[in-house]
Amino acid sequence: MPENELLSPENVIKSDKQLMESPEVEEIAKNVIEEHKLEFGPAEIGYFLIYPNISKQRAAKCMKANREVKYYSGNDYLIEISGELWDMLDNNSRKMLLYHELLQVDPTYKTKNNEWVMKIRKPDFSDFYTINDKFGNEWYKTIQATASSLYDLDPKQESKVRM
Repeated sequence: MPENELLSPENVIKSDKQLMESPEVEEIAKNVIEEHKLEFGPAEIGYFLIYPNISKQRAAKCMKANREVKYYSGNDYLIEISGELWDMLDNNSRKMLLYHELLQVDPTYKTKNNEWVMKIRKPDFSDFYTINDKFGNEWYKTIQATASSLYDLDPKQESKVRM
């Protein structure tokens, strides 16, 4: 049989990352949405844990789903969280992390076209004023310190851990 260069081993992308849908994260997110009265219109959000992590300096991320992901999953947004870090966080830090990620979900209704446009809202600074004014930034420091201890980061690297 002739060898097909498109299927050669050097074109295989190797990854030790495992992506898992998380009913636990989804349940906590529903509580956060209810508690803070967040409104997302018709937007659907998928919640995933990435094991062992997204990266050593990335605790979580929120992204808008591309059209293929939307078609196959029905999700407009995906929230990914580093699994090992999630496992080490206390319940309050988990809720604050999800609150931060959920504030990035920004579906907007355009009356001119009579349709919803899915957008991502950027934090006001490394966090949102809404969270900082109400809860301070201790939760953020807790997540940075947890990631630092988990991955043996130096203080400079610890300060770069972001959501």
